[in-house]
Amino acid sequence: MDITFKYNGKVITTPNLEKKLKRMKLQLSDIEIIEAPIKKTSDSGVEDYMINKEMVVVLSNLDNIRRICYVPKGTRPPIGTFINKWNLYSDWEIENMYYE
Repeated sequence: MDITFKYNGKVITTPNLEKKLKRMKLQLSDIEIIEAPIKKTSDSGVEDYMINKEMVVVLSNLDNIRRICYVPKGTRPPIGTFINKWNLYSDWEIENMYYE
């Protein structure tokens, strides 16, 4: 489990706190441990941020890649509004995408 801490205004996450502190030549008293947010699970076993979402598959005429996406239940928003969050696709590529 990763541990997140703050040192000199920087937030750092590491899987091995003891090793990281040794590399940085710090002691536990030099840092501030940040509590990680706890993902709550509902009675159905679904994490709280996924309760009103459903999985959809987005395909493209240009390749054979199945893109798994989560959208609000019962909706099919324009693909460009959620799939290009990190500007990975051109407008032309998005125009060739469709729901399975």
